[in-house]
Amino acid sequence: MITVKINSVDCSSSIIWPSLSVEQNLTSQVDNASFQVRKYGTRLLTPEVSDLIEIYDGADLVFSGQIINITEDIESNAGALLFTVQCVDHTYELDGILVAETYENMTVKQIIDDIVANYAPTFTAVNVNSTYLISKIVFNQISISQCLKRLADLLKYEWYVDEVKDIHFFTKFTNVAPYNLTDTSGNFIYDSLSRKVDGTQIANQVKVRGGLGTETSLFTDVTTVKGNNTLSFKLPYKYKGLVIRVDTGSGYVGKQVGIEFIDKFVSEGGTADVLYNYQDDSIRFPSVFADGNKIEFSGYRKYPVMAVASDSASIDLYGLREKLIKDNSIEDNTIARKRATAELQVYKDEISDGRFDTYTKGLRAGMVIQLDSTLRNVTTDFLIKKLKMKPIDPSTFMYSIELITTRKYTLIDLLQKLLQTEDYKIDEHEVAEIIKTDLAEVTIEELIEVVHAVADVVAITIVENIQKDPIGAHVEPIWVLADYFPTGPTDPKRTGRLDLSFELY
Repeated sequence: MITVKINSVDCSSSIIWPSLSVEQNLTSQVDNASFQVRKYGTRLLTPEVSDLIEIYDGADLVFSGQIINITEDIESNAGALLFTVQCVDHTYELDGILVAETYENMTVKQIIDDIVANYAPTFTAVNVNSTYLISKIVFNQISISQCLKRLADLLKYEWYVDEVKDIHFFTKFTNVAPYNLTDTSGNFIYDSLSRKVDGTQIANQVKVRGGLGTETSLFTDVTTVKGNNTLSFKLPYKYKGLVIRVDTGSGYVGKQVGIEFIDKFVSEGGTADVLYNYQDDSIRFPSVFADGNKIEFSGYRKYPVMAVASDSASIDLYGLREKLIKDNSIEDNTIARKRATAELQVYKDEISDGRFDTYTKGLRAGMVIQLDSTLRNVTTDFLIKKLKMKPIDPSTFMYSIELITTRKYTLIDLLQKLLQTEDYKIDEHEVAEIIKTDLAEVTIEELIEVVHAVADVVAITIVENIQKDPIGAHVEPIWVLADYFPTGPTDPKRTGRLDLSFELY
């Protein structure tokens, strides 16, 4: 019996069964489900975003998650609403929680347990199996799912969240299916099984060209100056930690080495006696040397990194097919050989994928299932890439399975890493930033005091001094033909006006 619950309430009778679909994807990829609900008459079920969805196949919980998208349509003149519902599993919740933590000298299990306890308490980590010790790792405002991905990438592990919100963390290709496929097993629809073999990507000799490696032994050589007009000298190699000494006849004297185009000579206000041009493999002095002077140079020589890996059995079967990988970040032949060997294991044989349908329960995306067929002359381990469930009636699911070989999955994983931009680089000095919002209620009180008008009474005494004829009775002032301000009452000078005070003779 197929059961659909919304917020723990059985709503199976409201589901349009042909619309129900559940899709499981590889491990940490998000699983999804979809279905339709018709609302009319007494059927009043109205799904809402974030509702909890649980889908059972009999007693087995095959999907659990939440609604993230609802499309609402009106059905012609029937007066009914049709809801198309899209759901995702609980990995979606882990994508929305950011972690800011630094972990040192802790196992992967301890780190995941701490993240779950502090950031996702509704989840569990019962199926996390790793005692690998991490010396230091910093999660600086990244989602829980990204934290798990980084830990999984470090160990080459896989992880996913199951239907009861428990985190599974395990070694790749160790989650084995409960049954395998044979010509007579009867656990799949026989004529639904198909397989495609692809040999277009075969490469049985892989060459890796890296950057420049550095020798571990110190190399020293001497060049003798010819002539007396040379400032620059070519070096036979690029060097790390270049040391220059010069002998002009009185023994070798060490010189301060600077970098061309960055440092300056002492004569130019800098600190360098000689400038090293790493790109041109040359050194330059501020002045010429005499014929016969000697220049000693020593350092750790740089060498081009190159490695080749080949598979003779594949070459005999398919002929020679070469592949060149250029990666300047590889600066060691040992690493280059490992890269070449790893690429060879992925590309040396053909890859295949397949599909089949079954009514037999127990499979899950990410499981390894073996196809052992005498008729097809093949015994191969496949990885369940995708599992899709569709009901053939309200009681029975049909499971459609997509398969890829484990080598093809490794190839896809490798190509995805090459296409993805690395958004995080380990910095030993980085500190996890914890960003919090401090919410507080602030109460502001305002006191307004009304001040009434107050009468201010002041006694003012005014004394009047009136002087009559201060310059003398019937004495005419001395008229001044300009602006003038008397120095006092007895000052006889006054400003005259032609139209009033003056008389012209």
